[in-house]
Amino acid sequence: MSTFKGIVAEFPQIRIDYFRQQPEHKAPLACFLSHVHSDHLAGLESLRAPFVYCSTATREILLRLEKFHYRINFAQKKLESRTVAYDRSMRKLAKPLPLDTPTSIELAPGNNIQVTLIDPNHCIGAVMFLIEGDGKAILYTGDIRAESWWVNSLVQNPVLLPYTLDSRRLDCMYLDTTFATKSRPYREFQSKAEGIRELLEEVAKYPDDTIFYFHSWTFGYENVWIALSNFLRSRIHLDPYRTRLYGSLSNLDKNSLREAGLKVQSENKFLRESRLDVREAPALCGFWNGNRIQPGCLTSQQDVRIHSCERGMGCPVIDHDKDARVVHIIPIITRVKDTNVEIAELGAGGGKGDLDQKEELETGSALHIEKFMDLCAKSIKDEELLLKMSNLLQEALKGGNGTIDLDMDLATGSQDKEAELSLENLASVLSSHITKSQEVPMNKTIRFPYSRHSSFSELCELVEAFKPKDVFPCTVDEKKWDPELSMRYLFGNFCSGDTFRHDIEMMRIYEAGLEQESLERCVQDETQYDTQSSDGLDIEGISAPLVEQETGFANYLTAPVDALDRRQNMSPESKAAEEPAPPGADHATTLIAAPENA
Repeated sequence: MSTFKGIVAEFPQIRIDYFRQQPEHKAPLACFLSHVHSDHLAGLESLRAPFVYCSTATREILLRLEKFHYRINFAQKKLESRTVAYDRSMRKLAKPLPLDTPTSIELAPGNNIQVTLIDPNHCIGAVMFLIEGDGKAILYTGDIRAESWWVNSLVQNPVLLPYTLDSRRLDCMYLDTTFATKSRPYREFQSKAEGIRELLEEVAKYPDDTIFYFHSWTFGYENVWIALSNFLRSRIHLDPYRTRLYGSLSNLDKNSLREAGLKVQSENKFLRESRLDVREAPALCGFWNGNRIQPGCLTSQQDVRIHSCERGMGCPVIDHDKDARVVHIIPIITRVKDTNVEIAELGAGGGKGDLDQKEELETGSALHIEKFMDLCAKSIKDEELLLKMSNLLQEALKGGNGTIDLDMDLATGSQDKEAELSLENLASVLSSHITKSQEVPMNKTIRFPYSRHSSFSELCELVEAFKPKDVFPCTVDEKKWDPELSMRYLFGNFCSGDTFRHDIEMMRIYEAGLEQESLERCVQDETQYDTQSSDGLDIEGISAPLVEQETGFANYLTAPVDALDRRQNMSPESKAAEEPAPPGADHATTLIAAPENA
């Protein structure tokens, strides 16, 4: 999930993918939106100025996005009209730009920047931004899947090609670091093509009358739709909401779209009048082929073999599959080689619930489960049911993600999708979940690897292709950050510069955390000292803890990357030996010793 706060140091007068007010910074003169995944939209609802530049597809989808509880209540006729999130504010502010076309934008009189939008191989409408001006240049990747073929296409792009030369380098690459780690299983991913090939081989094993349900919980699986539809010679059923979203990408009029099988309520007059095209629209929605309409792969018709509609929206095929005849297709991030361990898509990289909403129970830790079961035991007297509930929660905890799909109908409760359940209701839902799982047969499932974000090796290939002066990560967990997640450690060998701004910022936070821990240990040791003294113990051998000590972590900012990489293969004991000395030691040890020739 993106944690980028929108600030581009090289161009402080613009904001990208983060639109909340920041009092410490001046208001922006221009904004940019890379795509419509929810983790890139923070603050957009309340934005009233300036213009927001994006791709054509992003603008059209953005204007039609609806939150889950509004659209399900509209579908159930509890609301008289649709409630869209961004239409009122963004209809005038969102400005579409063509891809691969350098565009001059005036921020203020005499203050211009040049912006080029580039496809990032992530989802429909997504773009990267190459921003140039005043002798500086940055590449903001947004979310990317940097497969080798895609990186090769970038270095052939006439606008980007100059930045592969030694004489002209990007000042900074703002990089999607969702899976930026040298540890397995994120080093290598199967390519998208390999994933689709695996999927097609699996669906080919089923009889010709098999119905498939593809779990497209967010944007980014459009190429899978096209491949499945073509391979099975079947169109794909969408619910009215998704039909409205994807139908808006076509410049066909309403009657033509309906002839193509999409029951839209209106046409996109803006798209037709602006004469801007969305590259994927013909394959998805259809087009004029001579004097007749050639349908795309998407349809509102329900009597097809492939469905990708939202559950709970009234599709008789999916919502009433009591015999579990439908085969479910679920994308995963990757399948680890030699182990067949599957890494599930659980909202990694953002976008969770953009197109689909699942109700899940987060189990927490083993201690949380124990406390929860103690509370349940007071209201549930069926010991066998209690045991099954406990087993269900324990299995979810062992499974790695710690969640259980409750398959609830949120529309029957509060309109607030974050509403809390009472203990009594939660226990009832869990017991019902167990009963259903016993009575209803399980659907067959096909899982295939199809990550929308880059593996670590792919990120290295991208950075190496451009050799930027600096790399700034756009996905960072500050609580878990340590020097082995620094940009210098991960990408330093592939950069033309040797100073990494984000590393310096994080090192200050990291060392402040270490100092706080040291102070807390001081308090504990002083308490122990006082206790031992009052008990008349001999304390002459106890040395006072050192509050201030040189941690040596700054070596991560200057030491050769090869020296840092050595730690990746070290045992925990060896790493511990290089950590700063604990309070009470005579001196502090450095984390990484500088080489003799440094």
